[in-house]
Amino acid sequence: MKKVVLITGGTSGIGRAICNVLHSKGYIVYGTGRSVKNDERLDGFHLVQMDVNNEDSVHAAIQFVLKQEGRIDVLVNNAGIGMAGAIEDSTVSEIVDVFNTNVAGIIRTCQAVLPPMRKQESGLIINVSSMGAFLGLPYRGIYCASKAAVEIMTEALSQEIMQFGIKTVLIEPGDFNTSINQNRFVSEKALNSVYKEDFDRIYKVINEEVSEGGNPTQIGVLVAKIIEKKKPKLRYNVANFQAKLALTAKRTLRYRWYEKLLMKHYEMKRK
Repeated sequence: MKKVVLITGGTSGIGRAICNVLHSKGYIVYGTGRSVKNDERLDGFHLVQMDVNNEDSVHAAIQFVLKQEGRIDVLVNNAGIGMAGAIEDSTVSEIVDVFNTNVAGIIRTCQAVLPPMRKQESGLIINVSSMGAFLGLPYRGIYCASKAAVEIMTEALSQEIMQFGIKTVLIEPGDFNTSINQNRFVSEKALNSVYKEDFDRIYKVINEEVSEGGNPTQIGVLVAKIIEKKKPKLRYNVANFQAKLALTAKRTLRYRWYEKLLMKHYEMKRK
């Protein structure tokens, strides 16, 4: 029986790449988007309207897929937003928006899909996190903090739902060439800030690293392999050598030494 897979944020970037790879492998694929109509098609796979910030929208989308297919075997929580700006410049409302999408959005979809997965006594939930969850990167602190929350929440979730035959996995991408540069929002206060000179230079580096990042199809291929595994690992790190080296340095060096290396990479000032 073909597995039914629901991917949030499936109309662009990593989400669309996952949808395309799984569709090519014969899975029944539903990708979500805020501005699509139910059962529209994109590259051959199904679309379903969902706003992860709206609980009613999430439940409606889950029920639509269940009505069409009778089950959901895999949920891939990919929808998210990026944010850049100094911690001091980040307003509470901006921070709430990021956490509402990147953390609460995942919780909403999990809460909606768990009852049918429990009923069928099987299921797989894949949460897309980030390498930034482990690295407090300058001017991306709020985004990194939201992804760190996803990591810890998923660890707890895995232990809670294992008793029902439901597996949980984290994917931790580094830089991939997607539209996140265009979709990432910048804190309004960053435009007139004491950090502006430093931020503008580093933000350019951030965008260049994304533009030179890997092909998001790589994530789709990984998701397909995870679905096919009987006992998938909890974490799959998908980053380039430089990002993995930075993480190794943080884990092995004294933190202040690591901090110096990171600041040197971004050419940040010190006193």
